[in-house]
Amino acid sequence: MRAAVVADHGGPEQIRIERVDLPSVGQRDVLVRVHAAALNFRDVKQRREPALESDAPYVTGSDFAGEVVEMGAGVTGIEIGDRVVGVAPSGACAEFAVTHALMLAGVPDELDLVTAATIPVSGLSASCLLSASGIAPEAVAVTYAAAGGLGCYLGGLLRTAGVRSIGLTSTPEKAQIASQAGHADVILYRDADPVEAVLELTAGRGADVVFDSVAGAAFTRSFQMLADDGTVMLCGRSAGEPDLASTQSELIDVRRNRGLRDFFLSTYLIDHIDEIPRRVDALARGLLDGTISVPITTFALDAITAAHDRLERGTTVGKLVVVP
Repeated sequence: MRAAVVADHGGPEQIRIERVDLPSVGQRDVLVRVHAAALNFRDVKQRREPALESDAPYVTGSDFAGEVVEMGAGVTGIEIGDRVVGVAPSGACAEFAVTHALMLAGVPDELDLVTAATIPVSGLSASCLLSASGIAPEAVAVTYAAAGGLGCYLGGLLRTAGVRSIGLTSTPEKAQIASQAGHADVILYRDADPVEAVLELTAGRGADVVFDSVAGAAFTRSFQMLADDGTVMLCGRSAGEPDLASTQSELIDVRRNRGLRDFFLSTYLIDHIDEIPRRVDALARGLLDGTISVPITTFALDAITAAHDRLERGTTVGKLVVVP
């Protein structure tokens, strides 16, 4: 089969399209013919950082949508030909991918598989984040990278839940996408101080929850825009690890009952694995009825280097999806 192989850790130029063997199917595994595979910033970090989970060479990609073609003898409840979405440790950007049966869920026939491919990481992250945060109707949330895949899913889910979401993004084009996704207010953080803007929009109170997928040196801003008794949900590190010393000064030393919760999708799914089909179905229905809106840009497998380059430069909106 043809696959996008990361030959060595480094830039996008390390990705090669090669012919590799079909992945082996274990007792409880399922082999899927991949129709679409969504890219995530984790793919960039995994390619750039040798310490992050995968030794090169490896086939890149984690979430996909496609059709079941083979399964292990211990798999039940799945049939050949089923349309599914799934998450794999790696190997999604290929003509075929294999994963454990519990990491798959069916999708409605009326949902196209390119759109469905955006569900496993971005969609499930948003759905599980809302549950983990405990946010209630009429609360106020701040969402970083509001025009990205996770940001768009959060915008739709927060609006549906009756939560007022304030989106942070960088350009007028991205602000329009964020508004369409469901964020009630959008702040262009290059044009205005995001902390001051959030406090102004909330009459000085701040947000109940901040969904921070960026972190990095400016992580303390998430606490500065937080209300008393509020919580920062750290759900990504696209700008790098947070500064722990400054985090302590803004979280603990101010004595305002603020909280910090780290969120990793893989850990949450392992602990709540029986919820995956229900959550996937709800996300699929939201995409079909328009309550969730995620712009999608597709790339052929041969163009995956260009897709990685765009993702790494932060010039994307919504999701980038590779179609093998």
